Amino acid sequence: MKKFANSELILYKSVKRGDKKSLLMLFSAPERYKPIEVLTNAEEDAIVKVILEGLGEIDLKLGDDMEKGQKKTIMTLFWFFEREKSFEMKRDAEAGERIPVKMLLVS
Repeated sequence: MKKFANSELILYKSVKRGDKKSLLMLFSAPERYKPIEVLTNAEEDAIVKVILEGLGEIDLKLGDDMEKGQKKTIMTLFWFFEREKSFEMKRDAEAGERIPVKMLLVS
């Protein structure tokens, strides 16, 4: 797996371990539109593992071809139906917590 992108986003709502949430539910609009630099080229529909450090992870398909150096956002990286996919929270977390986000290119 190659490093695809890294960021840090602020949690919009508190969550409990075992909750199922999507990226759209976890982060406010300003956080979802925060610029993230793409670290490697990737094609549309490539799988990216999105890891919210200590909180959870999910594999999502890219919505478009990406080029190294581009500035993208959660909203422009993935199609809507990908961004709305829920995944399980591994721990409790409070609104306002800064969550490191790592993205790895799987395929």
